[in-house]
Amino acid sequence: MSAEMDRIEARAHEQLRVLRRTSTELDAVRVAVSSPDGAIRVELDGVCALVGLTLTPAACRSDGAVLGRRIVDVCAVAAREVQARRAAVMERFHTDFAVR
Repeated sequence: MSAEMDRIEARAHEQLRVLRRTSTELDAVRVAVSSPDGAIRVELDGVCALVGLTLTPAACRSDGAVLGRRIVDVCAVAAREVQARRAAVMERFHTDFAVR
């Protein structure tokens, strides 16, 4: 019985390690994307919150509505990349958590 309990305890410790690693990796996700002309740069964190916005003087010369749409467009590109990175982390989590 002790060998079985040791195996269960070892598996629980390994799964906890996998959970902690996954949490750390998800917390570390950051994506920075610039517009094609480089006038707008956004940075999103792992939950797609905007954590950085840089506008060049050229970006600020456009109409406010146009600038707003351009910022949203660049954020959408960054958000897709965030989701792709999170998906890769979660795919590895599912694989590692299930096998161990």
